[in-house]
Amino acid sequence: MRLAAMIAALAIPAAATAQVPPDAAKLKAIEAKVPPQDWYPDGYYDIRIAAEAQIAERPRARRELVSDWGDGIGKRYDVIDCGAEWINPEGDLSLARYGNVALDVSRLRSELQTVGYPLAVYAAPLADYERWQVAEAERLSDHEVMVAAGLLPPEDVEPPEDAPEEPAFEDSPEYKLAEAIEANRRRLAPKLPKAVVEGGCGAGDGVPVILRTAPAGGEILLVNAFAFKVCTRKTPDPWDRFACKWNEIETGVERRLSGRYVYQVKWPDGTVRKGTREIAPNYEEDALVTVTFRKTGS
Repeated sequence: MRLAAMIAALAIPAAATAQVPPDAAKLKAIEAKVPPQDWYPDGYYDIRIAAEAQIAERPRARRELVSDWGDGIGKRYDVIDCGAEWINPEGDLSLARYGNVALDVSRLRSELQTVGYPLAVYAAPLADYERWQVAEAERLSDHEVMVAAGLLPPEDVEPPEDAPEEPAFEDSPEYKLAEAIEANRRRLAPKLPKAVVEGGCGAGDGVPVILRTAPAGGEILLVNAFAFKVCTRKTPDPWDRFACKWNEIETGVERRLSGRYVYQVKWPDGTVRKGTREIAPNYEEDALVTVTFRKTGS
């Protein structure tokens, strides 16, 4: 699983949105197009449904998915998206284990449909890919999951001499997925863009973000928007700060935040603002970004 994404797609200042997180009924409706599988491990289906809702909030248009670099290959769709969203599990072990798998599979399902591939072209390869990724996630110990998710510091341990080598590119699950889809495409839909795996993603860390309220004195609670959706599947009131893993954020203090967050801000007079906020550090200028939650207005 890739744990980093290209930062270029996020090279914009932080901005607010008026988006309202989906309620339990909207998440339930997604089950019609993504039914559970008998091999899904406990807890995975809720994460998978939440991932579908997360991807649907910011889908890529077909023109962003299909490219032609003039290299003789022609139009192609890359199954790897370097700007794809990856989850900050915020202490949730199940989300740390399966969150990125569910997001990746949901993104692929959405994009393959947008490109125009018939279900017969991608359904079986994508199901095999999902099953493989879930199985790989299941094999990790809780400790390994927490280290990989950044919930524990990485261990400075030399790999054993007999440690297996990194698998060849042709053995990667992404390569096998693209290969299987492409074989079906050539047979069933030869006029559609080729399915390829190119990737070449770089990695990078965000810059600090400072959160404030206007007027000052507001209490800020944040939770990752994906984690909020998962919690909505599990509890009657995801806005309950104790039911979900809400984080109280100290204002005026630098934090490394990036992505979509659900927020609730309460001022001393009882005023409460709730919603979704996109926090995207300005990587291009390497400048400190301030995000302000206002009592009135946007």
